[in-house]
Amino acid sequence: MNLYESLFLNMLFILFPLLVYLFYIAYNQNIGKNENDIYLDLTLVTSLYLSLRFGIGLFNRPNLLIFNVPLIVAYVKKRHFSILVMSIIIIHHYVTNLYFKVPLVLLEYLGYYIVFLYMQEKKRREEHYIFFFLIMKSMVFIGCLLTNPVLQEDYLQGSYFSLPFMILLFLVITYVVLFLIKKGEEIMKYHMNVKELEQEKQIRTSLFKITHEIKNPIAVCKGYLDMFDVHNTEHAEKYVPIMKEEMNRTLILLQDFLSMTKIKVEKDILDINYLLEDVVNSFEPILEKNKVMLDTNLYDDEIYILGDYNRLTQVFINLLKNSVEAMEEKDRRRLSITTFLNGHLVEVQIHDNGMGIEPDVLKKISEPFFTTKLRGTGLGVSLSYEIIAAHEGTIHYESKIGIGTTVTILLPLWEE
Repeated sequence: MNLYESLFLNMLFILFPLLVYLFYIAYNQNIGKNENDIYLDLTLVTSLYLSLRFGIGLFNRPNLLIFNVPLIVAYVKKRHFSILVMSIIIIHHYVTNLYFKVPLVLLEYLGYYIVFLYMQEKKRREEHYIFFFLIMKSMVFIGCLLTNPVLQEDYLQGSYFSLPFMILLFLVITYVVLFLIKKGEEIMKYHMNVKELEQEKQIRTSLFKITHEIKNPIAVCKGYLDMFDVHNTEHAEKYVPIMKEEMNRTLILLQDFLSMTKIKVEKDILDINYLLEDVVNSFEPILEKNKVMLDTNLYDDEIYILGDYNRLTQVFINLLKNSVEAMEEKDRRRLSITTFLNGHLVEVQIHDNGMGIEPDVLKKISEPFFTTKLRGTGLGVSLSYEIIAAHEGTIHYESKIGIGTTVTILLPLWEE
């Protein structure tokens, strides 16, 4: 194996766990500081293990320096636990495998920690400590070679150029690893800042739309109140129902928005067929009023899932309500509900023969506040998506203009 391959593999053993850690932190938004610290400790110890176990020496000589790089990273990150654990591992490795003297190695690594505490108290920059560690490590390494006959046979015979070159490579690898980690953290911070900006933009957009939606009914009520004459019974009969309707619309909007901001499910074992029968029974008056023929094709046996009865009822009522409204312009209105098993999932299909949904509308149907209804809030479908996702399920819409719409919901079965 040539010099370049050896360098590449040593760098890979050290950097790979650290890069995995950075990617994990970047894409996990819910990680806390304590968890972050634990993952960093595990990552650094893993880097040390890989470097000790699989690290390759240079110029056909043992690897005596490069595995110290994760320890330097731990000092830079001020991870006391990692420093302690890795120092013990490195000391043990030097004494048992490389025949270094115990007192000398103990004093060396104890000295690193004492200087680290001193510089931390004096609030010195991390570059000062890195420089100190690298210089001291190189000097101690040379001192050990001069006093250890076994190491002298490996390093002081043959090419005299190999020893200073190995020390130089150790310095270069350390700075390259720290540079790459620093750049990775900068990219991660940029990524998190972009996410925060997107979330802030979405919140502002939502608040703007909420304000707009609430302002309209309040303005209508104010207009009618300005015209209202308490002595005129005709005004009372005409204006009060309109104002009630506008206020109810505002309350519904606020309720939907509150539901969107705090989705909470309390799961229990339930029969999805029984839940759908209950939903149909409660929805039957609306079906009769709108002259909708309902066809239920439920699976013969019970289908048990782990779910929140009230939340799922809310989803199916919202879907049935949307289906009924989609069939208002149809003379013959048919609605079907079907359940069947699909592997380890239960599949629920709700089909209506309504007017269908335009492709452009279908793409935006799950977006909060998006609606084509004159008095809709645009939160019902989005809320349904959130609830189904909280049950580890999926919801999918298929629609053809003039033919109808099919909503397919997949939920995992409960297994003992």
